[in-house]
Amino acid sequence: MKKGLTLVEVIISIVLIAIIMYSSVQVFVSSGAKGANVEVFSVAQSLAENKLEGQLGRTFTSISSEVQTAFSTDLSNYTYEIVVNYVSKEALDAPVAYTTNYKKITVLIRHPSLSRPTSLESIRIDYS
Repeated sequence: MKKGLTLVEVIISIVLIAIIMYSSVQVFVSSGAKGANVEVFSVAQSLAENKLEGQLGRTFTSISSEVQTAFSTDLSNYTYEIVVNYVSKEALDAPVAYTTNYKKITVLIRHPSLSRPTSLESIRIDYS
């Protein structure tokens, strides 16, 4: 009785192990790339919250749209845009062409690695 493996069996085993290892590495590589997008999205979400809170802290009449602008320093890859529209209480999602006591504020944060902008919205009401 012979004991051991033939050269063909050893080569087939090595090829199978290589295929399994390659598949495993690809899973880690793709999850690492997705992890980077999660970090970018988290930063974008925080920036949007900060810009929205800044707008909500202003007086009703001083809330206005801002064109797309880049952040400074380490966040220069991120840009923000603030869109402010008057809306009616009957349709808070639809902009109207006349002045009301309701403003819809939309903050858009963009980054090259995000497929679409991160956005936050809020309605500000003038009670005066």
